[in-house]
Amino acid sequence: MKTNTDWKKLAGPLICLYVFGMAFLIMMQSNMNPVHTMLPNVDSGVFHYVASVMKDGGLMYRDTFDHKGPLLYAINYAGMLLHYYSGAWFLEFLCILAWAGCTYRTARLFCGRVGSCFTVFLSTTAVLSCFLGGGYPESYSLCCISGALYIFSDYYLNQKISRLRLVVCGGLMGCVLMLKPNLISVWLVFCISSIILKLMNREVKELLSLMGFFILGLCGVLLPFLLYLVSKGILGDFINTYILFNLTYSGDAAAGSGVVVMARDFTRELLTPTLILLLLALRTKMNRPYWWTCLAYTVLTLVLCCMSGSDYVYYRLVLVPCFAAPMAAFLGGFDREKRLVQVLLVLGITVFAQSWVPYVRQCLYHFKHMSTEVDLGDEEHRELFRLIEEKLDEDEPFIVYGNEDAFYYYSHRMAASRYSFQYPVILMDEEIREEFFQEVEENQPKLILVQSQWCEDQFITEFLETHPYECITDLENYALYQREGTTASRYR
Repeated sequence: MKTNTDWKKLAGPLICLYVFGMAFLIMMQSNMNPVHTMLPNVDSGVFHYVASVMKDGGLMYRDTFDHKGPLLYAINYAGMLLHYYSGAWFLEFLCILAWAGCTYRTARLFCGRVGSCFTVFLSTTAVLSCFLGGGYPESYSLCCISGALYIFSDYYLNQKISRLRLVVCGGLMGCVLMLKPNLISVWLVFCISSIILKLMNREVKELLSLMGFFILGLCGVLLPFLLYLVSKGILGDFINTYILFNLTYSGDAAAGSGVVVMARDFTRELLTPTLILLLLALRTKMNRPYWWTCLAYTVLTLVLCCMSGSDYVYYRLVLVPCFAAPMAAFLGGFDREKRLVQVLLVLGITVFAQSWVPYVRQCLYHFKHMSTEVDLGDEEHRELFRLIEEKLDEDEPFIVYGNEDAFYYYSHRMAASRYSFQYPVILMDEEIREEFFQEVEENQPKLILVQSQWCEDQFITEFLETHPYECITDLENYALYQREGTTASRYR
């Protein structure tokens, strides 16, 4: 009896350590980890650059272009204040840690500690498969989505709700709206479902009370951003970029084909197992309103994350929370058959742990090559950074034609246009293309770095041919052009 009591005392700390370990393994796949910092991925480079513009006194949406939500830039800006290179990593780690904790708490509504830990293990495996270096709005939103899913699940299953939970749930929705608005499927489905159930039960007064506190939390997040945008005079820029441009971006996409591609590519990993487990849960005839809502939530999540018509792997991150509840319920159905549960867990870990090998190796590689210096990658990048620092003073802007803002961010230099990256936006909007080349015409940057896949681009080719630029470095993946008649900086 004493041994059992001792185990119960240890269970809590061990589970916390386990959840921490899962989050840490995920975040060690990030290029921005403080142990071995590397160049960020394409999207993260843009977000870091926007933060660096803000740090120098510039404004999002007006002084630099990107079409994500203001909370994403605020996170990267706050991270930059902590540490120029890896500060955002710590904030993202907290988000992933909160996601893992919420996933465990949701699983505990259906099964015991072991089954819940296994649910976190499988969810972590799914996140690892589509993390791709992190820094995406999808990875930051995971904690918000999972937190809301836990609140909704506890309400549906146990009728447990409080004013604080409602305010938090509304606030989490506000955070996601300020990250990327097509990630709010969990709120759309569960709120509509809750409203329908309350109206069917004629509980109008209670419904109004619940809605009031939820809206209070939502406004508590949205209003500070609105006040900031108004006070800085960039509300119009925000609307044009974050709302109108994104509507155009989604409107031009083949959303239907995107759903087909996403469903096909993600079938084995998560989508089909989730749907099968949901159908099994529906067969039990227990908590059917909840499971029908979960099914609708899963389908809507798939549709919304395919709005762009693209099948980028990291889009699939938002499907991971859909998996937690049905998996935990499936394991909870075997609670009395402990041996069967043990066999299932051993088999599951044996199968899925094999996919962890490259992620564990990468984690060990980072620790083996610990360094305080930023790893600039291959020889091409090292040579280009050397030339940029040699030929430009820090206050001299230049242009990277294509989409790799890491060159600005890690050289501590700015872009000679508010469009620090051009692809794919100049293909979608002719006005943006014209504005970009007009700004480059006016600023006449000393250096233009062209990514090789765009070297044959008619727009940049015509510009370079009609302006006094000469190629000074022609590498496999990049070509560096210098304006004729300019001299090297004092570094030469």
